[in-house]
Amino acid sequence: MERFIPSQTALVLGGGGAKGAYEIGVMEALESLGIRAGSVYGTSIGALNAAMYALGDVSAARDLWRRIRLSDIVTPESVALAEEAESLFTRPDKLLDFITRNAQKKGVDPTPLFELMRSQIDERALRGCGVRFGLVATRFPTLTMAQKTLDAMPDGTLHDWLMASCACFPALPMRAIGTERYLDGGFSDNVPVEMAVRRGARQIIAVDIGRQRTHAQYDRRPNVTYIRTAHPLGGLLTFDAERSARNIALGKNDALRAFGRLRGTRYSFDAVDAQLLRTRAQDFVCFLTTYETRIAGKNDAPLFGLLEEDLRPGADAVDYLLRAMELCGETLALDPTRVYTFAAYRDALAQALPLERAKAMLGSLLGGRIGVLFAPPQPDRAFVLACLYHLLRREGSFPALALHTLSKFPRELLCALTLREVL
Repeated sequence: MERFIPSQTALVLGGGGAKGAYEIGVMEALESLGIRAGSVYGTSIGALNAAMYALGDVSAARDLWRRIRLSDIVTPESVALAEEAESLFTRPDKLLDFITRNAQKKGVDPTPLFELMRSQIDERALRGCGVRFGLVATRFPTLTMAQKTLDAMPDGTLHDWLMASCACFPALPMRAIGTERYLDGGFSDNVPVEMAVRRGARQIIAVDIGRQRTHAQYDRRPNVTYIRTAHPLGGLLTFDAERSARNIALGKNDALRAFGRLRGTRYSFDAVDAQLLRTRAQDFVCFLTTYETRIAGKNDAPLFGLLEEDLRPGADAVDYLLRAMELCGETLALDPTRVYTFAAYRDALAQALPLERAKAMLGSLLGGRIGVLFAPPQPDRAFVLACLYHLLRREGSFPALALHTLSKFPRELLCALTLREVL
């Protein structure tokens, strides 16, 4: 792994409300890898996590995230209003009605959040910790970006700036500082990579937990390691101990994969164990190549195209095999927070297949009548996969009529073939 010098390394943490627990998992992974950033920049909840990271106690940050609730963020009287406001992020057409109905009310009261910040983040300690800190807020009404470093904040204003960066209207109200008002930094830059670039960082680790991907232009820069999850992290205000624990685990695994300590794309595999699959993986790729020629047109690659949607450039045969197994795992809803060996993942796939139900369908499927599995209403993908696998195990291959139908459902075909090879 490349050496990360703290004075040249920046950690950038994006906004996303309750999804910020994921960033704690990333911090834990960096700590286990011996990577320490000498500067840290954040937006919204990422600014809060950035301040805690700079103070150097990741375990305290984890403990906070494991116990925090929405009632720790807003007053009890504001909980219902905050929950309604959160729904507006997926229904912006309802925003005007919400504002009209609540125009005469005081709105959401985030006083508990301000007090929580004051108890968890010591401004004097942050100023003396030696780690450079900065955040992003958005000026209102111009909606221009305000990048603020700690040394540019007057003494005693840190918590006001943190509140400004987190002012995700309408879930949380705008924050006034001096004569200006501010909104959440996510309205101008949800993952402030460029703030780190402008301040001289040579190596950047950026964590994006937002609803929409940002700064895709940095994805393949050799000095930028981007960490994003492929799994849902919950809502902006879904503060829940079980959800937080899950998101912390996802963040840790995703970061360890980003730095090559784990293998996989959306699931996590022990790297040493995965390397032992090389010969098996090469056989799988050859098998799949041969099979694909039976269903593909002259310039088509329906099976490999599915695998390559998410694989990194330069992926090897092991990556292809693991990605095919992941597609099966996604269909069967395997737990993405675990770190798997090949044997453990294979066993989990086998246990998740509803084979007993599938056996009852075998008579209907013989002769190639596969289309019945995909008839409306919405098919049960796990059941479909179990049926196809059971048919393959019984017959050895798909008949021509079934293969013609399955060519229109390449994901299900790929998964069935993969299960036949690995189970």
